[in-house]
Amino acid sequence: MKIKHQVWLAAIIPILLFGSMITISILYLEGTAQITASTLSAAGIVLSISLALGILQNITRGLDNMMKLSADMAQGTFDTSAQAGKVQDEFAQLAVSFHAVAVDLQYKTAEERRLRLMAEEQAWINDQVSEMALLLQGSVQMQTAARIFISRLAEAVQGSYGAFYLKRQDKLVFTAGYAFDEAAFLREPFSLGSGLVGQCALDQKVILLQDLPEQYIKVQSGLGDTPPSVLIIVPIAYENEVLAVVELAAMGKFSAKERQLIERTGQNMGILIHTLAGVSRIEDLLGETQLQKEELEAQTEELLAQTQELEAQTEELRMQTEELQDQREQLHKHAENLLSTNEELQQQMELTEKQRIEIQEQADELLAQTNELLEQKEELLSQTEELRSQTEELEVQTEELSSANDQLQHQMQLTEQQKDEIKIQAEEIFMAAQYKSEFLANVSHELRTPLNSLLILSQILAENKEGNLGTKQLEYVHTIFSAGKDLLLLIDEILDLAKLEVGKMTPVLESVSLADLSSHLYRHFEQQAKKKDIRFDVHCDSRLPEHLLTDGHRLQQILNNLLSNAVKFTPEHGSVSLSIRTRGEDIILSVSDTGIGIAASKLDRIFEAFQQADGTTSRKYGGTGLGLTICRELASLLNGRIEVESAEGKGSTFSLVIPAVEPGEDAHPAPAASFEAAAGGESSGTEISAVQNPAFRESFVPDISISNPKLLQYAEMEDDRDHLLSGDALLLIIEEDAEFAAILLQLARSRGFKAIVSFKGDQGLALAHAYKPDAILLDLHLPVLDGWSIISRLKSRPELRHIPVHVISTAEQNQQSLAMGALSFWKKPSDQNELESAFLQIETYIRRPVKSLLIVEDNQSLRSSLVEFIAHPDVRIVAVGTGREAMEQLSSHHFDCMVLDLGLSDISGFDLLEQIKTNRKLQTLPVIIYTGKDLSKNDEQRLKHYAESIVIKNVRSMERLYDETALYLHRKHADLPPDKQLLIEKLHNPEAAFAGKSILLVDDDMRNIFALSSVLEGYNMDIRFAQNGREALEHLESHPDVELIFMDIMMPEMDGYETMQRIRAMPQYDQVVIIALTARALEEDRIKCLQAGASDYISKPINTTQLVTVLKIWLIK
Repeated sequence: MKIKHQVWLAAIIPILLFGSMITISILYLEGTAQITASTLSAAGIVLSISLALGILQNITRGLDNMMKLSADMAQGTFDTSAQAGKVQDEFAQLAVSFHAVAVDLQYKTAEERRLRLMAEEQAWINDQVSEMALLLQGSVQMQTAARIFISRLAEAVQGSYGAFYLKRQDKLVFTAGYAFDEAAFLREPFSLGSGLVGQCALDQKVILLQDLPEQYIKVQSGLGDTPPSVLIIVPIAYENEVLAVVELAAMGKFSAKERQLIERTGQNMGILIHTLAGVSRIEDLLGETQLQKEELEAQTEELLAQTQELEAQTEELRMQTEELQDQREQLHKHAENLLSTNEELQQQMELTEKQRIEIQEQADELLAQTNELLEQKEELLSQTEELRSQTEELEVQTEELSSANDQLQHQMQLTEQQKDEIKIQAEEIFMAAQYKSEFLANVSHELRTPLNSLLILSQILAENKEGNLGTKQLEYVHTIFSAGKDLLLLIDEILDLAKLEVGKMTPVLESVSLADLSSHLYRHFEQQAKKKDIRFDVHCDSRLPEHLLTDGHRLQQILNNLLSNAVKFTPEHGSVSLSIRTRGEDIILSVSDTGIGIAASKLDRIFEAFQQADGTTSRKYGGTGLGLTICRELASLLNGRIEVESAEGKGSTFSLVIPAVEPGEDAHPAPAASFEAAAGGESSGTEISAVQNPAFRESFVPDISISNPKLLQYAEMEDDRDHLLSGDALLLIIEEDAEFAAILLQLARSRGFKAIVSFKGDQGLALAHAYKPDAILLDLHLPVLDGWSIISRLKSRPELRHIPVHVISTAEQNQQSLAMGALSFWKKPSDQNELESAFLQIETYIRRPVKSLLIVEDNQSLRSSLVEFIAHPDVRIVAVGTGREAMEQLSSHHFDCMVLDLGLSDISGFDLLEQIKTNRKLQTLPVIIYTGKDLSKNDEQRLKHYAESIVIKNVRSMERLYDETALYLHRKHADLPPDKQLLIEKLHNPEAAFAGKSILLVDDDMRNIFALSSVLEGYNMDIRFAQNGREALEHLESHPDVELIFMDIMMPEMDGYETMQRIRAMPQYDQVVIIALTARALEEDRIKCLQAGASDYISKPINTTQLVTVLKIWLIK
């Protein structure tokens, strides 16, 4: 009202003033006409008032409309369908605009409410599905799973009645229910299409019934019953096959989210039913097998019982026959007596008639009796004959049954004997295989032991550090080294053949690109062919699949061998070709040559071990004869075979036939295979998957030069290496999955990066050395050199250790990657948003030149010393003395690394570390433990679970701490102060790190001791010797300063296994580094060494580069 009064006054005052001025003007101009002036003045005043009232009315109407709209919006009763006034004044236009704003605001509010409700519904559905999955987890009985499912589902959707019908042989049987009565179990099963339940299963569609009649069904409680109003029937299917039907009734209507929950849980239940059905089928088959076994045993027992019964019946029949024979003899005697009596009667008839008549009558009677007796006799004789015939038949049957029983017993005895013989043969075969494997391992040891000394000493001589060898002498040394490598290759071939024969080699299925395979083979053998002036061609069928599911490494090994033989046995100006084609469901890889060929009589022999077409001492071509044998066994390993066609003097064609299996959805192949590793002859076959120690893994990678120019000759993907300019932000992508690498490359370009790509670990390492990228995206599972080895090598080189490495992998070892120096870890597969976040993190880190370090140390003077020692313009250091201050800093600021002392005043360092690592935002924060506390084994294990590094306070601990902080802050080595650069270089310089270290060599072969000591003494190490395990233990008792032990395995008196176990049992040596040395290169030997207590493992012959790498890993730490 106050506003209305103000508006009224503002409108009326100017009008009244205007009217008054008109009146005064008229009076002034025409003062004489007073009456007329008065009249005009009064008219002017009336006109002004009328005009003012009209304007005031329009203003009041507009304000009323706006006030009404505001009140409706405040009370939530605003009607969006209402139209604004049709008056076209300014206030009406303002009301129209205000009305439009209100409509838009109300629409947005309603949309926001709708989206929030949808999100809440989805969250509720996901929670219910997860809870249902947890309840069903571990269910092995179908009825139990059905009862849990229908009960939990009915509770979730507020159902008052539920039934679960399981499909069994085209019938839907009631299996479980919710709030059901006992009569439900007695109902007849539903056929498909019978009733609503059967119709739902037949159509595979949901049936919803509303407004049910009162007598349809009753929901009962203790106080009464009531009918539900809504019924829903839902099919449960797996791969378009209905497995069950669920029926639910409720008092009220099912909401949309409840119906969606029913469908979602039904899908999960379909998978569970399918799984349980499979398990049930397996159990049924096992039960049937057991039942058949029991029935066979019962039949055997029944047959034995019948045989015994028949024997008893035969004995009984024999006794009955004897009784009948006795009765027959008695009848004969009785008949003779009757004849004698008849004669006496005839004599008496002659005496008297009367007596004759009487006798005649008696005779007639006696005759009748005699006839009857004779008839009885004949009947008895007939019965006796029948009994005799039956007895004979029974005797025959008894004999047959006895014979059958004897045969059955004999067969059972033969079967048992055969089982025993087979068992003995299997044991003999197993023992023979064991003996053979053991023999080959022993032979390998005996060959590798002298070969080890030969290679090490020849390699030392080839380096010619003292410069006292001439050119000719160096040629001799290189020849010795080359011959030793060839001998090592032969030993490896023999061991490969042994592994194949005893079944210890299994294929590793992966997706193999046939195009990459053919192009690589062409590059690899083209130069060899040119040296002999041989034409070499590769032909690929256009109908070939792009990829093949097989073991890429073994396939490459077979083709390398076949092509090497073809080039070797083909004279100059000849030709060699590789043809890849399809034939039915097979892939044919044929190697043809125009060489010397093979006689038909010798074709069967060439695939036998150590056999050749020309095996004479004067043969022209060398070789062991193992290559084709290994090829044949490897082909069998790949479910294939090798076919050969040859004509002597014309050439040969060897064809590898393998199944044309393409990678499918169910196969889950490994990523595309790399063929560079197989061609190079170097293989990381010494890796042991059970070992998680990155240092152990590093010692088994191939000896790869980080600056090998061959690795930079060609790009595997069209990247930006040829378009780099000064100042470009460069990203190195090391990823074996070509498709994912292409996605990362495109995303990097879209974010303003230049990028280069590598599919293999060795090439990626060489690219990092050559280009010094600003960041690296790294997969862990790479061919040739894995991701962990790449991180280890990068972080061990001062010029590369500052490069931030971001790991993107399917592996689970995120903490291990971070502990080795990686900046972050992302789990594959990653969606677009996760990848965008990853690149944002990379950009932020690269463009932030100053890194932040938090130091938590309760000692004020030491805290100040640490700050002063590490301080530099590229590091922002915050130092605190308590755990509370540390958590405050971490919650309010970002830090790239943290140094933590365990002995804090207000909280245990362990508890603080646990708080940090359980905080989701701080999980990836690198933490370096800097403590003077004596750590127990439990403390050490607990710290290793959370911390990236542990530095024990001692004389050189400040240097170690500086090196660790520089590593995890990714500080560029060249930008550090000169004295700090020198400090880090000394820490990572083997000669400085190895000097004065006490090393114990335990080996019974003095040649090995001499060779190893020759290498180690070059680093100013203190070398000590022991020739067996007993001497080693005695030496350790008297010299407790030993820091590393090289342990041979095969030694007299006490072997390496027992020696390592005894060393680990000594408390003072439970943490000493033990490197096992053995020529036994089988997988089980490596596992056995680690289980016996070895820290690491090196197989003979020892590569000096590998030896130094292992020493750096274990001694520099």
